Amino acid sequence: MFLWKNIDLINQTFTNEKVKYKNPYEGMYSMYNAAAVMALAKYYHIDYSYVQKVFESAPQPKGRNEKFNLNNQTCVLNLIKNPTGANEVMKVIEMDPSDKNICIVLNDNDQDGTDVSWIYDTFFEKLMKESTKKIVCSGLRANDMALRLYYGGFKGKILIETDLDAAVKSCMEAKIVTYCIATYTALLPTRNAILKGMK
Repeated sequence: MFLWKNIDLINQTFTNEKVKYKNPYEGMYSMYNAAAVMALAKYYHIDYSYVQKVFESAPQPKGRNEKFNLNNQTCVLNLIKNPTGANEVMKVIEMDPSDKNICIVLNDNDQDGTDVSWIYDTFFEKLMKESTKKIVCSGLRANDMALRLYYGGFKGKILIETDLDAAVKSCMEAKIVTYCIATYTALLPTRNAILKGMK
């Protein structure tokens, strides 16, 4: 029998067979991945201490809840490409009660998928809290993204900025947490814009 207890998404911890573990990545979807690792270890009789070492040394993939910190400025970058994954990103951001700005970069290149109607199947409403001060939309389909937020009922500032560097910079200027969410072809350019903004 495989039973987890005390799953804590805030601190990224869980208990398995009376031992507490820390998941290296945030979000419920990452907990599913950790559960799969633990289940395989149990099935193949691999000591859990090895799993713990893997968790402790796991690398932080670029654009997967990647955090940037400099001069009291924090920015978090996430990839979105479909409703399932995007909704998990929304849940992670929703758990942060602090004031924040959000930059959403939506492209529709072939690698992204040319049909962006999936944004209407994504719960962007989870971002629409009082703690979200403004949302800046950028990318090739920035207008579509802004319209989605408007229809979703966001009462805060919705801005459209076609210049990606300027979009990210405008979010980071307030010195509150910035969350950048980007589709596939926008991910690296957004990451570069964050690094520029951190200088």
